[in-house]
Amino acid sequence: MAQLEIEVTLDNGAESFGAVKYQPGSEVKGTVTIFPDGDVECKHLYIRLEWHTEGRGTRYQEPMDELDVYQGTLKGGFPSSYEFNFHLPDEPWSYEGHYVSVVWAVTVQVDVPWAKDAKYEEAFVMRPEMGGRNW
Repeated sequence: MAQLEIEVTLDNGAESFGAVKYQPGSEVKGTVTIFPDGDVECKHLYIRLEWHTEGRGTRYQEPMDELDVYQGTLKGGFPSSYEFNFHLPDEPWSYEGHYVSVVWAVTVQVDVPWAKDAKYEEAFVMRPEMGGRNW
């Protein structure tokens, strides 16, 4: 089976300390680009906005929105790009703690028949400005 490289570009966030940051209630806009090295049959190409927990205990995952942007054959040697636009809710905010963290991300899943799906996650920070500070 051909290999896929997936790239997610977040367009309208504020960069700070190597992370992209968004305000609650704002829009997350960007582009997903798929680079197949050979022809790949794609049942569905999903772009999702979601958050999940990391750390101790059971991982909790909450999809917030989903786009099904393509079905067909991804042609080898020809990159394909797909734009997305998601509206962020007011909560939960991103959080990094000692025992648990809340991580927001744009995820991409290429549903390939009879093979393991290709997946990619681009994390970002979603929280308001606190006391005039960015973080």
